[in-house]
Amino acid sequence: MANLKFVTIYFLLIGFLSNAQTNNTWVNGTIFVKNKRLKQVMVSNGDTIVMTNKKGEYKIPVKEGQVLFPILPSGYEYSNRKKWWFNIPEHLEPNSTIKVAFNLQKIKENKNFTFLAIGDIQVGDDKELLQATQSVMTELLNRKDYDFSIYLGDLVNDSPELFTPLKKLIDDIEQPSWVVYGNHDRNFKAGKENQSNFFRDNFGSETYAFFRNDILFVSLNSITPEGKYGYKGIYQKNQIRFLSQLLKSVKPDQPIVISQHIPLVGMKNKQELLNILNPFKNILVLSGHTHTVFQNEIKMSSGNVIHELTAGAVCGNWWTGQKNWQGIPLSLMSCGTPKGYFEINFNNGNYKIKYKGVNLPSNKQFSVWLGDYNSEPLSSLSKNNEFYVNVFSGSKHTKVSVKLANNEVVYLQNDRIVDPFVNYIKRSQKEGKGPDKNSKKSPYLRTKSRHIWKGIFPDNFKKGYNKIEITIEDPHFRTIKESFWVLKK
Repeated sequence: MANLKFVTIYFLLIGFLSNAQTNNTWVNGTIFVKNKRLKQVMVSNGDTIVMTNKKGEYKIPVKEGQVLFPILPSGYEYSNRKKWWFNIPEHLEPNSTIKVAFNLQKIKENKNFTFLAIGDIQVGDDKELLQATQSVMTELLNRKDYDFSIYLGDLVNDSPELFTPLKKLIDDIEQPSWVVYGNHDRNFKAGKENQSNFFRDNFGSETYAFFRNDILFVSLNSITPEGKYGYKGIYQKNQIRFLSQLLKSVKPDQPIVISQHIPLVGMKNKQELLNILNPFKNILVLSGHTHTVFQNEIKMSSGNVIHELTAGAVCGNWWTGQKNWQGIPLSLMSCGTPKGYFEINFNNGNYKIKYKGVNLPSNKQFSVWLGDYNSEPLSSLSKNNEFYVNVFSGSKHTKVSVKLANNEVVYLQNDRIVDPFVNYIKRSQKEGKGPDKNSKKSPYLRTKSRHIWKGIFPDNFKKGYNKIEITIEDPHFRTIKESFWVLKK
């Protein structure tokens, strides 16, 4: 199995015994492709990890409510994409044994592949579900240029009854999908310990992993319930055990992608995770939750750096804002990013990211504001020649410059301010100018964006229309070059 070291019998026995002391129920079974059994395939219940023997057999202790699944080796996928897991039933008989076989199928390996990181759909009712269906879900349904997708939590907005239609929409898309558990995906009609059960019935375990094209993908549950409706960003003990066992089977240079709902900055016990990840050199963490887009870097004691990408939300600012002629809200995020998701392209273990606005052209990677900060869109250049560029996936490493017609280059500086377009929407709502009565006002319009760059054209900038070229560079995405006109009155 690609990129996996031999897992010792000692390691497996520790996994068995940690649960066997308090549990008398076991699952045994096989992993196979067609009529051939597979050896050295990991199987987990979201806590313990075991591996199939030479005969393709495994045995693992289980508890009520756990979810059992094989950890896909590279070059394989689940034969049944719609139900690749097994839910351990409630009311287990003491000292019982359950038999579960998992069927996999081979797929072609490709070192150059693309997957989608999709933040919060977060539909709260049938109307919002229809808005999502006619926008982002239709776009995904008709895209053939990616290999799989990862939904980063909050599929619904405290409305788990919408899991059923959402599950159908996701399953109808040709490419396979994985779903992360979010704080709004809980079923509050159940007790605190069972809030995730309905999610598990529809989408499988909140904790799982798979290898794809020699990349290790891990999904973690970042939600710990508190009180009846509250939660905290805390990894529970089973999360830490699962990841610790899993990473003992891979080398320090193994590329790893970790998906979770809450960004690392919001995790109370993130140091426990960092201690496990410390030896690994190539880690990308994907998250949603904030309805904003930003990149972050976390340096560990080993000197290795985690690259974190918070991918925003395809519902944008919670399906609010002025509706277009099709009834889809603008939903501009509070950081000034249009509702959308990320394309992540891996090539031989290295990756590049690219933002994709829903129903926007693929080259729409930034917005430009030319007028005074408190003016309106489509204004001519401000009197003091200031202008703003919002690079949707920008980071502290992003460099933004503009080349004028005379080849003079203007360099922009990062400025932590409210996006000018968001500021305009906020002002319009306050003055009662928009949105119309059929649309919802947007909340949370005070957030200062992390990816705004401010520039000043030279005093001798000519009146009339001036053609300029903008260049945007960042180590995590391909260089962007685009020309446009600036009007100077």
